[in-house]
Amino acid sequence: MEQTLVKIDPKQFGLEESKAADIAAQFQPMLDKMVELEKEYNEVIQLPIEEAAKPAKELRLKYVKIRTGTAAIHKAQKEFYLAGGRFVDGWKNAQLFASQGIEDKLQSIEDYAANKERERIAALQEERQSALIEFEMLDVPNLGSMADDVWKSFYIGAKTQYIARIEAERIAEEQRLAEIEAKRIEDERIRKENELLKAQAEQATRELEAERKRIQAEQAAERAEANRILEQQRKEQEKALEEQRRIARELQAEQEAKLKAEQDERNRIAKELQDKKDAELAQQLAAQQAAELELAKGDKEKFLDLINSLDSIKTKYQFKSKKYKDMHIAVGELINKTIVFAQSKTN
Repeated sequence: MEQTLVKIDPKQFGLEESKAADIAAQFQPMLDKMVELEKEYNEVIQLPIEEAAKPAKELRLKYVKIRTGTAAIHKAQKEFYLAGGRFVDGWKNAQLFASQGIEDKLQSIEDYAANKERERIAALQEERQSALIEFEMLDVPNLGSMADDVWKSFYIGAKTQYIARIEAERIAEEQRLAEIEAKRIEDERIRKENELLKAQAEQATRELEAERKRIQAEQAAERAEANRILEQQRKEQEKALEEQRRIARELQAEQEAKLKAEQDERNRIAKELQDKKDAELAQQLAAQQAAELELAKGDKEKFLDLINSLDSIKTKYQFKSKKYKDMHIAVGELINKTIVFAQSKTN
């Protein structure tokens, strides 16, 4: 170490030489001690790094003692030399500058073994952590500080757990896939069964629809036939009624003509009797009129018998088929209307 490293020019701080010399004299013992340690420092840094830790520590502590002594001088000088405070700081900083590098160097020598151990632990941590990656174990602390036998047990345990977990996952996956396959098979069975049921339902629906249409067609045909029969019956009834009306008109006309003729004859006879004033003839005429009335009364009885005969026709015949049953009913209704009409003319 050279003393020029800690020389300070008092002119930079505006101090007198005498005052500056007094201040420098206060720090000089510390600088002398550092000079004394220079040889020892050179010897320590020449030692093998494995052997230098202890002497480096001892030497560093000596430098620390000098540095702390300098700090004490600095404090005392600053209290008594307010004007020379900056000058004192310069000495302190100069000494600190000169000492700090040496201390750091000595500290690194002192910490070599500890740093090597930390490096060894860090490298071992990385190596062991890398070995655990295949077991999916990340960021496991304190691996580098484990003893070898502890590490071996830990590694075997991690491997065993990993293998067991992988096997359990494999078995679980196989079971899951088996369940999925079983569900797929069951779903397929249900789908096919549903398709079959759907096809059967559609077939049944088509058959029901065909049967419904067939029944509707039959019913429509039956209705058409019934309508045709009813229409035919209606026409026949109208024709029969018209014939009955014609016969009734003819009977009425004949009756009216007969009655008129009879009345005319009676008038003629009466006139003759009146003209001849023949009482006997008048008596005969009266007897004849009574006989004619009696005859006329007999025709009414016969007509009533005719009506009764028509009425008995309704129950005389029996039919089995619906078609002829319906026609028989229609004829009966027609006979009823004829009887009503005839009765209205005889009253």
